[in-house]
Amino acid sequence: MKTPLEKSIPLSEELQSNVYMKLENFQKSGSFKPRGGFNKIIKFSEHQPGNTFVAPTAGGHGVGLSYAGQILGAKVHIMMPKSADPDRVKVIEQYGATISYYASVPEAREAAHAAANEQNTIFVSAYNDLEMIEGGGTIALEMLSQIASIDCLVCGVGGGGYISGMAAMLKSVNPQIEIVGVQQENAPLIYNWFKTGVYEITSTKPSIAEGVGATIEEDSITFPLMREYVDDFVLVSENEIADAVKWMMEYHKHYVEPSGVVGLAALKKYPSKFRQYSNIATVITGRNISYNLLMTILTGQTSHH
Repeated sequence: MKTPLEKSIPLSEELQSNVYMKLENFQKSGSFKPRGGFNKIIKFSEHQPGNTFVAPTAGGHGVGLSYAGQILGAKVHIMMPKSADPDRVKVIEQYGATISYYASVPEAREAAHAAANEQNTIFVSAYNDLEMIEGGGTIALEMLSQIASIDCLVCGVGGGGYISGMAAMLKSVNPQIEIVGVQQENAPLIYNWFKTGVYEITSTKPSIAEGVGATIEEDSITFPLMREYVDDFVLVSENEIADAVKWMMEYHKHYVEPSGVVGLAALKKYPSKFRQYSNIATVITGRNISYNLLMTILTGQTSHH
């Protein structure tokens, strides 16, 4: 589904540049995730119908894939950690997918890989997957059809799938576009890897933005793509992410998930870095926030989370 590109008047004034928000929170499933899911299922079902698509996920990826599966009539099986957000579990079930539970995301991932060795079963990574990356590219295509003169893109990075797809697409049209990835201080794996060139799993702290800062495999295809197409990475704090969620409600009347506004948080944190660009785009990736977390953020208790 094509989503709106909304100019933020207050942020444009703050940065003295035009700032545009790509509202993927308007997708029917509440986030950008189905773009890759549709692409994956369509491509694999053309040649070999009747597959079951298996995916390990803490939530968002499972929602997107299940939604695409329901629309396209494909079987989807989701492997989740027991700690997954019950709201997301409910949505995945409503979209008709089956679910198995594991102690952690890495265990769910192992189980999904094992299942994918069976006949007619396709493993779907949220990011380490060419079709999912292409799905991210469709966001950039749409943005360029809405405003052709983007010279800077700022967006959050989980496994790096959608930033890789968008960056490859944008750079093919204009190699001068600046692409900036954003992660949270509590889980800066890709940020550190990008800055040092060394893959190292460091200890992470829990974050309200659980959709970014994923622990990704060293051989993930997204990392060489980010090295090639992404120009820089910055970090934002938990409070800055929470403030961006509140800011979106106050100034734009959108309620969004913390992972969805890390790009926005970066624009607000580093105005002097971004002021040099005339047309800046950031992707508001989703709105799937639980009521409890939203209330925690609004009452300012995020440090306890």
